[in-house]
Parts: sequence; C-alpha cells; structure tokens
Amino acid sequence: MKILRLFMVAVMALSFCMVQAQKKSQQPDKPKAEKPQPSPGDLLFANMLESTQRIFVIDSLVVVKNSFLSHIPLPSECGTLSTYDAFFNTEGHDDNYVFVNEFGNKAYFSLNEDNGKTSLYTMDKLAGKWSKPAKIEGISSNESPNFPFMMADGTTFYFAQKGDNAIGGYDIFVTRYDSDTGSFLRPNNIGLPFNSKANDYFYMESELDSIGWFVTDRNQPEGKVCIYTFIPPKSRKNIDFSNMSEERVMKYATIYSIRDTWTSEKERNNALRRVKNMEARAGGPQAEAGQEPFVINDKLVYTSSSQFRSEQARKAFTDLQQAYKRLTADTEQLEALRERYAQGDDAARRKLSAIILEAEKELENLFDKIKKQEKNVRNLENNALSN
Repeated sequence: MKILRLFMVAVMALSFCMVQAQKKSQQPDKPKAEKPQPSPGDLLFANMLESTQRIFVIDSLVVVKNSFLSHIPLPSECGTLSTYDAFFNTEGHDDNYVFVNEFGNKAYFSLNEDNGKTSLYTMDKLAGKWSKPAKIEGISSNESPNFPFMMADGTTFYFAQKGDNAIGGYDIFVTRYDSDTGSFLRPNNIGLPFNSKANDYFYMESELDSIGWFVTDRNQPEGKVCIYTFIPPKSRKNIDFSNMSEERVMKYATIYSIRDTWTSEKERNNALRRVKNMEARAGGPQAEAGQEPFVINDKLVYTSSSQFRSEQARKAFTDLQQAYKRLTADTEQLEALRERYAQGDDAARRKLSAIILEAEKELENLFDKIKKQEKNVRNLENNALSN
C-alpha cells in the first residue's frame, strides 16, 4: 500500500498546486480549474505496483504488427496460431486470431460482433469436420476479449481484453476451464510487468522448453509491436521494492530495460539456446549455423546477419564471425597443448612451455580484438537504427 499512498499523495499535491495557481490569477472571468482526477487505469496501475511479478526477459524483438506471428517459434506441441482470415480463408478480419490445440481437434478464436466489440468462440473437430462455433461461456463480450491461447493442460486459458479491469488498451488475463460447469472461471488480470497502459496481448508458453512470449505496443510507433521472450517462473514471486527508488520501481514495472530483469548471464544464454532449438523445430527464423545470438542493445538481439540494417555493420559482423571461429580453434589448440604438457616428461614440458605462453598471449590479444569488434558492430547498427 506504500506505493498506492505515494501515488495518491502525488495526485493530491498536483491538485493543490493547480488550485493555488488559479487563486492567484488576475482574470476573474477565467473558469476555475477542476481538480485532476486519476483515471481508473491509473488507480489500477498504482494498486498493482506493489505486486509486480519478478520475470526474466531474455530477449525482445520489434516487428511489424501484422507479421508478429511469424516471429514466434511456437512448437507444434503447444498448438498453432494463425490469423482468422488465413484459417477460415476469408478477408476483412485483420485483428482476429485463431488458436488450435496440439491435437488439431479444438479451436479458439475471436470474432467481431455487430456492436463493434469482439467475442471469443470455440469449436471442435469431429469426424474430420469442424462443429458450429459456440460462444465461450464465462468471458464477457462487453470487454472485447481477443488473442486466445490455451496451455497444453487444456485448462489454463490466456487472452486479452479491455474494460474497467484493464490498465489501458488490452491487458492479458488468465482463467481456467471448469469441466463440471462447462464454462470458464472468472478471469484475472495477470498484472505487471506483463501489462501496461498500452496494448498487451498473446501470452504464450512452451512448458517443455521453459520459454514464454507476450506481445505489446508499449513505446512503439504506429504499426509496430515488441515481442518479449521470457523464462516463465515456476512459482509467482513479486519484486521486493522496499529498498528501491520510485524511479527504479517504475522502470521495472514497465520493463524499461530487459537487462534489469537478468539475474544470471548463464541462465539467459541457456534460454537463448532453447529458443534456437525451438526455432529449428518450428521451422521459424533460425540462427545461422554456428552463430550465437548477438545482442545489439537492451531491446534487440539478432540471430542472423540478414537482420542487420547497416551494410557496414553486416560486413563487420561477418568478420566478427570469422574471429569467433578462430577463437574457438585457438582455444581448442591451446587446451591440446596443455594436455600434452600435463602428460609429457620434463624435456617435453620445457619445449612446450614457451609455445603455451605464446599461444596464451595470442589468445588474449584475439579476445581483446573481438571485444572491440563487437562494440564496433553494435555502434554501427545502433546508429543505423536511430536514423
């Protein structure tokens, strides 16, 4: 409640200042300024701050909104996602999506209603044919629910909706299917930092790979969205904000920088490797052979040289890849020399000692050169991205 009190105090202070400024005005005909009131979304955001969930965001990728599905390597065992038009072979449903489960016998999708809102529907495939669509019970159409995703357990259901229980635009919600009643339980907003005052949607998980994604247009220009890739926590843990400044609290709650969420470089690298494996299985955008993900900035990681916008950066990156290969080869050669040293007699060790020292020196110089090359590649690409 500390953060909520701070939020309300700030609003009251702002109101007081505006009233005082109005009293000092020498223009009697000017109408009195009304006290600014926080919106329901502002109050909801303030209420959620203290329960901001700790998550580990390993990567982010900004893409064109109408192509974001092609950038998510969802494994087939998690089901499939498609646009409504592609699934039903129609046109004019740009913001409607379809999720089909792993077995291909149950679909969930959104559809526009005559009142301008959307509703969620489901249908089953029986004897090779899809049943008549049925509106999902337990999820209100008044909040324009959309972006459905059912977990592999067939019970946990994620979607996005608007309305009074959303911070702003679409928020991600979760519910569970009650087989006894044949309907879904009351949905819950999954909170910060997944949701924001912008549009946040399509929460997805691959439990087998321990990788998750969600999509947002926060801090993005019109027509672009950001895909966050994260490690789903095994159990919910909230951030301890007791010793954090208000600025740091806000930065974490809004994912100002994905680097702030990292607790282990090793864990992040392992997660990025799992993503590469999924990309290979899903037939999505795979990393080039032998290439590790390359960090461009806090919000962008490349897995292919074709992603570079700057031609100079692409060429420098190709040279860097060769340096990586040389580093690997030289490291393996040095380890072989050390193994020979450990197993050799005194004469062999005297001969190998100088060779090993020289190899170590060359390896150290190569490592320093690579670090400078990496910095150069990032600078060239970030300059191109900012222009």
